[in-house]
Amino acid sequence: MNYPWSTDGQTIFYGLDFGSNVWGSHLGVSTRRPAIERDFDEMARLGFVVARWFVFCDGRAGIVYDDRSLPAGLDEEFFADVDVGLEIARGAGIRVDFVLFDHHWLFRGIRHTLADPVSGDLLEARLPEGRARILLTQEGHDALFGRVIEPFVRRYAAGGTRADLCEQIFAFEFMNEPDFVVDEWDRDRSPRVRRALPFEALAAAISRLSDLVHRDSAAIVTLGGARADNLWAWDADALGLDLLQLHAYPDSPHPGDVDVFSTPARALDVRREVVLGEFRSSAPLDESLESALAGGYAGAWPWSFSGTDTHGRLPGDALKRFGGRHPDLVNPRFSPS
Repeated sequence: MNYPWSTDGQTIFYGLDFGSNVWGSHLGVSTRRPAIERDFDEMARLGFVVARWFVFCDGRAGIVYDDRSLPAGLDEEFFADVDVGLEIARGAGIRVDFVLFDHHWLFRGIRHTLADPVSGDLLEARLPEGRARILLTQEGHDALFGRVIEPFVRRYAAGGTRADLCEQIFAFEFMNEPDFVVDEWDRDRSPRVRRALPFEALAAAISRLSDLVHRDSAAIVTLGGARADNLWAWDADALGLDLLQLHAYPDSPHPGDVDVFSTPARALDVRREVVLGEFRSSAPLDESLESALAGGYAGAWPWSFSGTDTHGRLPGDALKRFGGRHPDLVNPRFSPS
């Protein structure tokens, strides 16, 4: 299940679930525990065993920045929120795939705060190149890993402060749908990206995350790929990914480059297993899940539980039909009624 971010029915907490935010408030999971517990309880009763959950998104929460807008560390509320999130997931029998960044990280005009050098007051700003500089310079790359990603991964590793939560992390993803920010991929690059990433820079970050996770964590590493034509790039051994993803929205204005529901996984010409990391179709959801299962995909994660976009929430009846037919695949807390 994609549980990309939570909502209370009015506020959409995109990028706000973990840590204090650039507007100076804290709206993270630990401040809304009962509501998040209800969500995970419902996901368990619908049969889900993995929740794909976005963490930093475009960098609006969880990270403290220095006066050069480079990562200085994790804010003091971040780990409290992640701890609570994993505790809730454990209680529901659900493991978490943490998506570290959204490709919006590189969108022009994303919001940021800067301290006035004279008064010290926080001033709101918009970044004309997003946070591209963090990934385009060695200094930024090292700051992101050394002060943000490595402490995050190691806290939940064997010997870490919360090693008891280690098994709840199914996977780490470096970025959601990076296809749209790669400099060399003109066809896919978003017009909202002013300064794109050379593939070499993105690959270095993915490889570094893979090395870190494989060394210090029991989790696997995956990546939220948006285009089948680009799977070959993510399949490279140098990136160290354990599982590939393909996202599919066949009924959207931008449906992608392959009909995954009529294309078996073996026809994608990659060596690693492929999961449908996001999908939504006008076909009944249980039929789409059956197609993914018959097609040899390693999993199928529908979009989305939160229902905060035009796709809306998922039909519970269809999920219950699928779970009833495949009791070996669903959460032990699955409820057909």
